[in-house]
Amino acid sequence: MAAYQTRKLTWRCPVCFARENDVTLFKSGENQFYCPRCGFNGGLEDIQEMYADLRKKYRLVTTRITLDELRDL
Repeated sequence: MAAYQTRKLTWRCPVCFARENDVTLFKSGENQFYCPRCGFNGGLEDIQEMYADLRKKYRLVTTRITLDELRDL
């Protein structure tokens, strides 16, 4: 089995990440996660929903948009 398949997935706080402060790791209990920096408390489903919102925010980060395209948006 490859090494990447045996590693545990690390979740980061979506609230801190949205504030562009991506250094906070969660302290986890049973299916609950807690951020010691901002106080976010939630389950895995909450985190995945917030990650999806962040993906929408950064969806065009690698795409060049011209001024004309920006005006049309």
